[in-house]
Amino acid sequence: MNNNMYQPGGYINQNSILPNINQNNYVEEYLKNNLGKKIEAHVSFCDSIEWRDSIFTGKLISVGKDYLAINNNQNTFIIWNIYLDYIVIKD
Repeated sequence: MNNNMYQPGGYINQNSILPNINQNNYVEEYLKNNLGKKIEAHVSFCDSIEWRDSIFTGKLISVGKDYLAINNNQNTFIIWNIYLDYIVIKD
């Protein structure tokens, strides 16, 4: 067994560039700045035949670290970010 995984010279080189943890919050903060705007959320549910590729349109009402919520005056949808492909923000 390789016991030097976490030691200098192991799998992570001391000169490696590691992602900045704050970069993960960039999209969340951007969406929070656009609360109340109309959006189109394009999502893919790869395990579903009925809902494989869907577009949810409505007003962005809430954003969290792993979800967003959209209201279209009839329903409120909570969409987990793991299913989100991209978002179109309408002005």
